[in-house]
Amino acid sequence: MNRRNLKNAIATLLLLTAGVVLIHIYWRDIVPIMGESLKILSETKIRYFILAFLVYLLSVYLFAIRWQKVLSCLGYNLKPTDLVPVIFGGIFANNLTPASRAGGEPLRIFWVNKRFGISFTNAFVSILFERLVEAIPITILLIYVLYSFPSLEIRFLPMKNSLTLSSTYLLLSVFLITGVLIWVFREKLSPFLRRIYENWRQLHNSFISVLLLSSGVWVLDIIRLKLIALSLNLPLPLHFIATVSILYLLLGSLPITPGGLGIVEGGLIPVLLYLGLSLASASSFVFLERFISFGLSSAIGFVYLFHYGGFKIWKNTKLH
Repeated sequence: MNRRNLKNAIATLLLLTAGVVLIHIYWRDIVPIMGESLKILSETKIRYFILAFLVYLLSVYLFAIRWQKVLSCLGYNLKPTDLVPVIFGGIFANNLTPASRAGGEPLRIFWVNKRFGISFTNAFVSILFERLVEAIPITILLIYVLYSFPSLEIRFLPMKNSLTLSSTYLLLSVFLITGVLIWVFREKLSPFLRRIYENWRQLHNSFISVLLLSSGVWVLDIIRLKLIALSLNLPLPLHFIATVSILYLLLGSLPITPGGLGIVEGGLIPVLLYLGLSLASASSFVFLERFISFGLSSAIGFVYLFHYGGFKIWKNTKLH
């Protein structure tokens, strides 16, 4: 086990230990909340839940179309249905890896190389191009969330009056932090950006379609979350749903636990409480969302990996 895996294992163990301790301490308070959550879940409107799952499948198919568009510009003639198993396999790997996309992207690269003969370089460039273009709708969504998010009241103990932090200052803070991070990691980012620049003549033909498909995926993500809220009779407005969507991405990207387990839930529930939901309602909402995006997606990915021999490919990615 290398140092990085050891650190991830220790962090996961510490989080699990902290979780067990907290559950033991607050068990008497947790039991009534669990009972209320089970009652809410028992009254779930199944039709909305099924629609939410179908919307998730549609978003994965849009991912496949998007990737197919990029690969076609690089000279590979594939169908989106050829790439769906690869994407689901990557989702399964991401859900079992203590960092979002740390395991899934290498698996995708090795899988399409072995199955379709796509070179490692082109596979890497295609995925990198996807992510860079996807950053555009993510940034727009983030701006919308910060602009729509209610002002935060920060109360200091020695002071009676609270300090209100408006969305404008939040927006400026995010851009400032992003600029600092880009400046700090500019040397590490430059080789990747150089590869995109070298292949831009081929890739630019797919830019519009990739941008539209990426935007469509995020629209579907918001629709899916709205359907989950409807299945639980939760009146969540659009900007609340958008907040949950972008926060899910940020929390899931933290390289701490496999698939962001505990991190995503621990981050989303307090935000939903701040937005006005009860603890039982917030927990039920997060449970259904994770059941689709983590549970069902992992099950589908497992089936695809088992059927196509992807586990052997995944093992090879860890040896490189």
